[in-house]
Amino acid sequence: MPTVIINQSSTGWPKGRTAVEGRPGRREQPLDPQDGPLERFALGLREIRERRGLTYAEMADLAHFSSSTLSQAAAGHRLPTCQVVLAYVRACGEDPAPWKERWENVRLALYGPEVAGREPAAIVPHGFGRQDGTSFVGRERELAAGRELIEQCRVVTLAGVGGVGKTRLARRLLLQSADRFADGTHCVELADCNGDDAVVAAVAAAVGVQTHADRDSLPELARALHGRHMLLLLDNCEHLLDAVARAIRTLLSLLPELRFLTTSRQPLDIGEEHVLRVDPLDLPARDYGRPNESGPTHHACAASSAVVLFADRASAACPDFRITGANQHTVIRVCRRLDGLPLALEIAARRLRTLTLDELLERLDHRFRLLGPGGRDRTAHPRHQALRALFDWSYELCTDTERAAWQQLSLCSGGVQLTDAEQLCGNASADNAQGSPDDTEVDAFEALAGLVDKSLLTRVEVGGHTRFQMLETVRAYGQERLRESDRAPYVQRRYRAWYLGLAAQAGSAYGSPDQANWLRRLRSEHANLRQIVTTPPPTGEPAETVLRASLGFWLHCLTSGHAGEGARWMRKIIDRHPVPPSLQTTFTWCRAVWVTGFLLLIHGDHDSADEAIGKGEQALTDMPVSARIPENEVARTELTSAFLQLRGLAALVVQDTDSSTKYALASMAAGQWSTSLLTRAQCIAQLGLCAVIQGDSARATSLLKQALAMSETSGDTWHRCYLLWVLAITRGEAGHVGEALDLLQRAFRHTWEIDEHMGEATLSETLAWLLVARGEARSAAVVLGAVDRVWQPSGVPQHFGFSYMAAHRALGVERARKALGEAEYAHAYQEGERLGLRKVLDRVLNRQP
Repeated sequence: MPTVIINQSSTGWPKGRTAVEGRPGRREQPLDPQDGPLERFALGLREIRERRGLTYAEMADLAHFSSSTLSQAAAGHRLPTCQVVLAYVRACGEDPAPWKERWENVRLALYGPEVAGREPAAIVPHGFGRQDGTSFVGRERELAAGRELIEQCRVVTLAGVGGVGKTRLARRLLLQSADRFADGTHCVELADCNGDDAVVAAVAAAVGVQTHADRDSLPELARALHGRHMLLLLDNCEHLLDAVARAIRTLLSLLPELRFLTTSRQPLDIGEEHVLRVDPLDLPARDYGRPNESGPTHHACAASSAVVLFADRASAACPDFRITGANQHTVIRVCRRLDGLPLALEIAARRLRTLTLDELLERLDHRFRLLGPGGRDRTAHPRHQALRALFDWSYELCTDTERAAWQQLSLCSGGVQLTDAEQLCGNASADNAQGSPDDTEVDAFEALAGLVDKSLLTRVEVGGHTRFQMLETVRAYGQERLRESDRAPYVQRRYRAWYLGLAAQAGSAYGSPDQANWLRRLRSEHANLRQIVTTPPPTGEPAETVLRASLGFWLHCLTSGHAGEGARWMRKIIDRHPVPPSLQTTFTWCRAVWVTGFLLLIHGDHDSADEAIGKGEQALTDMPVSARIPENEVARTELTSAFLQLRGLAALVVQDTDSSTKYALASMAAGQWSTSLLTRAQCIAQLGLCAVIQGDSARATSLLKQALAMSETSGDTWHRCYLLWVLAITRGEAGHVGEALDLLQRAFRHTWEIDEHMGEATLSETLAWLLVARGEARSAAVVLGAVDRVWQPSGVPQHFGFSYMAAHRALGVERARKALGEAEYAHAYQEGERLGLRKVLDRVLNRQP
């Protein structure tokens, strides 16, 4: 084909430029050889094609590259890869050796000597000819880990829930890794593909290989890619796992220089694969951004990638938007409610064109309607234009048992332990199961594993046990699907019954060797219990279910630092059931009233506690004579003793030792003891503490040691820590500070065994007093600062309102201030506030973390 010289006057092109006819009716863009080596190289390629008289379509059959790839090689826009050049030259019947040397010289002229010895990524990745139109935020850890994996591994999968930003991260990794692959990096978009052939065809199209539809194209693709060092990104693989896995495994076995980066909601599960989990963007710390908080306004916001992304997209949608001290709390709440999911944050930010920030937050309860197509990015794939569409796709990829498990677990707040999830979802599977109970257990486990694989559940290890977490947005979708089904009432009842049953079991374990395990167990389920108690019960739920569960609330709420919240729970329960629901439930109701009275007393509401105790005692008195059969009389006597003991505790708090002694003795005289409420050992301990207050050290020590022996026999970990605490006080007041500190160390060990927050705070108050007595005033001040951080959010008055202990603290503070001076005391106190109690105790007690 002749070279045609075009005159500027007839075409508008400058003189000396050439145009080469590629096929009839179509001309290639002109090039000027004077523009540089790349243009001269492209003109040379065009010349050898002209001599052969070939079209690019004819060359494609010979070169195994697509006609578009071959035409781009001679377009002069960028240097093609060496493999494309050699294939081009061979198709034209030329010797490739001189062309390889010529290609090396052009590369050196374009890129400089620093590329000597390696081949740079000479082509822009397929599908990445443009830069992203918005800024890339965060992901420093994932980028570093991804680059390292790409360097070391042949298959890397970015796995994560839909909308978490896998594609965006993969694009950035491709750009950052481009110079490591001589034959380039290419993106293969699989979102709209379906089946094995479509996967191979998509890969071939991305890398510019011409394949034939009438035969197996995978071997053809492998031949074309032989010897090429490249990285392929396969994007959105989750619906084609088997097809993608087969294609990758085959290509890896044939092509040692080929590497893959894939994105999927679920790993491929092939031997060569290394999975990099992509989590939502990081959020500010939970205690940051509260209204009226002093300190630097933007520091924590600027450190949060989720907040930075939201602010960036919000300012793009509304140019006047800024994060300020007035709105930062709301911004953080929006980001938390949306789990730091980039897609959700971006759509929400666009809604600020219509809504104020506060209105946006208020409407997030209906997030799938709010974050619908109206806030979409019109250039995004349809599955990424609305939040619901994103999760509709995940739902479609789930099996029936996985969908049922998703709906069931969406009710769980704060996560769910594996064993609980198996029970809940096993029952769900059994609803429709035809097989044995063992089959449903296997189905439940496989459903949970499937949800983990699909990035809908996240596995964490807590205390040696597997626990699953579900993003709030994933939960919200599951709850919507549940409401749309006819299973909602049944699933809700099963959820409530399971966790209320756990609380009841924990209550029954009080005072036993299992007590510590149950306290740790309920600690993990506090959010689930909160949700259940504060939500109106469904129609048909027996009142006794929640009344019986309340036996597990009193010690759990006290030890976990939620006594104030527990008092509110019990108010709500008793308000719903102000009298026993039936004669048969009288004793269960009275136990719940006792729990109410105890928590109200610890919360500092003495009048309400007294009122609750009176209601319980009256219910026992009002029981008809006909109901007083021997077994009922035992329970009635136990509860009478428990209410008397509780009255004695209330008197002790206000230092009324005479009344406290009277009630404790009356309780002991009844002769019956509840196994789920306070026991005889507590009455003896109360008598011992009364003796401490009255100054009778010998009697106090005798009674406290008696109670301690009883608690050790029963295995009551919680009570032992308080008995050792009071014994430490008696020895400290007697001047035996070293002995007192030893007793306090033993008490601390029990609090750490059950992670007893309030007990730890109580013991620390006494520790500060003893440290001052030993001449360690600065350490005492640090402890006091740290311990105040525990009391403040607990809903419990300091020292549980014990006036005797308040006097001890006041004495310790006074001595520390006097020893240090106001300035040094304040400095040490603030240090304790900053460090927190656990770190301070590790330092002061020389305890290994």
